[in-house]
Amino acid sequence: MAFDSMSLEQRSAFLNAIAPWEAAYQSNSFAYVAVRRNGIFCLVQGILWLNSSEPKTPFSHFESENVRAGHFALSDVDRTFRDFIDDFGAGEVITPQGRLDFAPGGVSHSASFTPLHPSALQAQSRVNVLRITGGKQFLGSEPSLLDWELRAGIIPFDGVHELLAEYALGGLFSDAVTVEIVATAILGFDGNSSQIETGSAVISVRIASALEVDKVSVGYREIVAGKIVRRGSVPGSQFEWTSIGDMQIGTHHMSVDAAALLHCYGIYNKVTQAHWFVSDPANSQNVRRVLIEAIDPGLAIAAEFLGRVRSKGQNARDLEVAVAWLFWMHGFSTVQLGTTARTQEFSDLILMSPQGHVAIVECTTGLLKADNKMSKLVARSSSVRESLNHTGNSHVKLLPVMVSSLPRAELQADLDQAMRLGVLVIAREELDQLMVRTIIPNDADKTFNLAEGEIRRLQETLNSNKEAVSEPELPL
Repeated sequence: MAFDSMSLEQRSAFLNAIAPWEAAYQSNSFAYVAVRRNGIFCLVQGILWLNSSEPKTPFSHFESENVRAGHFALSDVDRTFRDFIDDFGAGEVITPQGRLDFAPGGVSHSASFTPLHPSALQAQSRVNVLRITGGKQFLGSEPSLLDWELRAGIIPFDGVHELLAEYALGGLFSDAVTVEIVATAILGFDGNSSQIETGSAVISVRIASALEVDKVSVGYREIVAGKIVRRGSVPGSQFEWTSIGDMQIGTHHMSVDAAALLHCYGIYNKVTQAHWFVSDPANSQNVRRVLIEAIDPGLAIAAEFLGRVRSKGQNARDLEVAVAWLFWMHGFSTVQLGTTARTQEFSDLILMSPQGHVAIVECTTGLLKADNKMSKLVARSSSVRESLNHTGNSHVKLLPVMVSSLPRAELQADLDQAMRLGVLVIAREELDQLMVRTIIPNDADKTFNLAEGEIRRLQETLNSNKEAVSEPELPL
């Protein structure tokens, strides 16, 4: 069944949004997992990647008796990404191994466009995503016979969730069979090359080779002692450009104050694509970071502690220490409870913003559900909420937070439950971004409000998806 009128509008909005830089997407690919139903392989989940460079996930194919997965270039099936979008609406997917059903048989396919995807915003870049759904998800998230089938393969997988992670598909969308069309960032900053040294700033940007450098510009704010002292913009014509593989690298030198920080905005065709802080590694405008670096030069110890995974005992306690330092550098007051035997049965950390809003934090070097950490966190947060209400502090906002040193892809199986329970999840990627942002002073209350808003958005999305799946189709 074709898209309805609202979905067609969403599809058009997506295509119009990426049209000014569509030429950059020369290395497009599709990754998927499918399951056999009634003798036919039916799509469970997929991502159509619009890439301006070769994808990092290798091309491969996996097949067992009842499960098929793969990642292939669109050129392998002689189709464009627009052809694929039309195919999704028609209820099919063409792969090198044959056709897959995508909720055919009269099921309405709907589309929704997210112009600024939250996961990319954490990485300070613009990623446009079109989500297409085709009927209720038929694969459950609980253990199944398919998991045991995958374990018996010559190339074994522990289950469907591990197969999804292998092909970079994220966690299973439990509400509906889903395909995402992800238009990746076409411009970014080279964080290693972009820096300030003795009053001279180097700004380095990367764009796809198919794009026009004359349409590039970089806006900037020069910040000294927390105040904006200069604003400006540098056109692409003032950058020195070199070509490396499928990318063009632009470099610009400019004079700045010796203690300055540059907040840069990468722009293509008058649309902001990414932003980045360019700083002097020897200087920091965040006094809290300066104090931590006085005992931990370069935050080397903190970075080591944050990188410890799947460990217990002192290594796990070290993660709690690093998380406490991290949020203190972001302007929170922190109380660490997990390192003391008599209080470690509560939670690891309590954070408080300047306006008095509170986060209860549980840290783990492994999965969110390990040792019932997430359920205990929710119970403890509920207990604290009750205490606040009974003591005349019902106005205080309270947020349960799970921090894991594992990458988000390894946590996908637990994210749905966290979303349903209203728990904010901070994974390896978010920890890295939080570390980067300690260069500048941060507003802890703004950070808290953004986190609270993200939880609200995710829960609203979950509730709307449930309503959409349960609503009967009208006999028009």
